[in-house]
Amino acid sequence: MIKLKSPVLNPLDNLSIMAKAIGDDINCRKGFGFTKVRSDYGEGVVSVTVVSDDISVIIIDATFKKDFEVQLLGDSKKTIDFVFCLEGSIHHRFGAGTSYKPINFRQNTIINRGENSRSVIKIPSNVPLKISLISYRPNYDKLQSEDLYDLRLSAFNILTKVYAEENHFYSGRVCFRTSNFVSDMMKYGSQNPADILFKEAAILNTMASQIDRHDKDLSSGHDKAPIKLYEVDRILALETFINDNLTESLTLSRLELVSGLNPSKLQAGFKYLYGKTVSHYVTEKRLEKAAKLIYESDLNVSELVYSVGFTSRSYFSKIFKNHFGVLPSKCIANPELLAIN
Repeated sequence: MIKLKSPVLNPLDNLSIMAKAIGDDINCRKGFGFTKVRSDYGEGVVSVTVVSDDISVIIIDATFKKDFEVQLLGDSKKTIDFVFCLEGSIHHRFGAGTSYKPINFRQNTIINRGENSRSVIKIPSNVPLKISLISYRPNYDKLQSEDLYDLRLSAFNILTKVYAEENHFYSGRVCFRTSNFVSDMMKYGSQNPADILFKEAAILNTMASQIDRHDKDLSSGHDKAPIKLYEVDRILALETFINDNLTESLTLSRLELVSGLNPSKLQAGFKYLYGKTVSHYVTEKRLEKAAKLIYESDLNVSELVYSVGFTSRSYFSKIFKNHFGVLPSKCIANPELLAIN
């Protein structure tokens, strides 16, 4: 097993150490750097983004041929890590003598590292990984100021007090809302001002989403998931089926048959993973596809209705306007009315 020791003083130093051990040349711009994994160690990219003096992100988008550990070494400041596995899973422990705990696929995980502590991330081999690790190191000089006019500092002032316990590992529910923000974080680069700001927004949204999920877990007594792990897998497979078959009849009874889950498990699973009912999820996916087709095709409203699985033009127009704030007929005439990428 490869073991890498990384300081926390300069986030780009972490990247440099990883590049020397398993990567290629480092490509750096202001606030951003990446290295490609050498072929003898695997395939993919490891990158670091520095948002501010107190927030940085390590992103691993790679498959490794060997297991390895990354030891994040503490100094005189505490650190709060927001960890999320968009693909794959990893393990974590605090220094020697402590046992590893899993950080599973899309599971909300927040780690409070105390001063001079050691946080160890164990990364498996032969598993495709997409991992974000956002590190927040509070700047107490700024946070202790009596006049916190900065909106972000005001939020982090409260955040630092909430996450005051040192060497604490919180692993909560699967959180699919967060996955959308992490996907955006990995999508945007640092080529132009718009991309840079979109990336920063995605990083802050990821943190906010993970904090929100943590707070809701605490307020609900950290209730157990209403479905089992194998049932989560079935719903994930059903999500793919729905997206691939939006033009077909997707009745609840058909989705029960495809997934092998009873109605209560199916609804409980969608509420747990996506925060909405099955029918609401299907409707949103159809509307998203309709918006995409408006950009990419010359279909009229009637053709659009049947291309995304609806049967009533009036109903489609009504829910389209409710969702996007504008009628589909107007969007066909002027696609820029749609606020989508």
